[in-house]
Amino acid sequence: MTAPEHPSRTVRVLRRLDRAAHQRWFLPAVGVFPLSDYAAPVLPNQILLTTLAVLHPRRWGALTITFVTAAGLGALAVAATVQATDPWLLDTLGGGPDALAGVTGQIRRYGLWALAALALLPWPPRTAVLACALAGIPPWVIAAVVMAVRPLPVAAMAFTAAKAPHLLRRFPRVDRLLTAVEADRTSPAATYDPTNGPNGAERQVRRRPDDEVVLTRTTSS
Repeated sequence: MTAPEHPSRTVRVLRRLDRAAHQRWFLPAVGVFPLSDYAAPVLPNQILLTTLAVLHPRRWGALTITFVTAAGLGALAVAATVQATDPWLLDTLGGGPDALAGVTGQIRRYGLWALAALALLPWPPRTAVLACALAGIPPWVIAAVVMAVRPLPVAAMAFTAAKAPHLLRRFPRVDRLLTAVEADRTSPAATYDPTNGPNGAERQVRRRPDDEVVLTRTTSS
């Protein structure tokens, strides 16, 4: 017999978020990932966004707003911190001014147009934000450009994932993640309400794949 495969960190995070999809703190919890992506990347944001949009297609708009807002706030915080601490944080995040020389040159040559172009890519413009901060562009301007441009790629990814999930399943990694989370949804595990009803009846709570909670009653003999 072989030991059961231990789920990856990405699968564990997605499972926890999927279970909490109808909690009030779901969207703020999701926003932590794109917010922290500039300083401490945890999960690929395009993977997180698209898989959640597939699992919860009706919420693709709310997910888009959450990712765009978090990206803007993250850019504002990182740019302000970089300009306040100067080389120390740059050495920690981006390898120092020398590592950003190429992007910094583009920023100085094309200005904020370069940041806007890089913000159209599927991933957050982490290097461009750091380069803009190094070039002395005000943090609020950097954040404004990011929030003005990011809705285009983010909404495109979320909408495609919600309306055409079969396209994403062509990518083996995405298909494996979705399969793992969907398997957790349909697991036979059930929880029981400790409060028994009349005649020894007890309530069984069962999860459906569409996130509805179904209460069934079983009567003890």
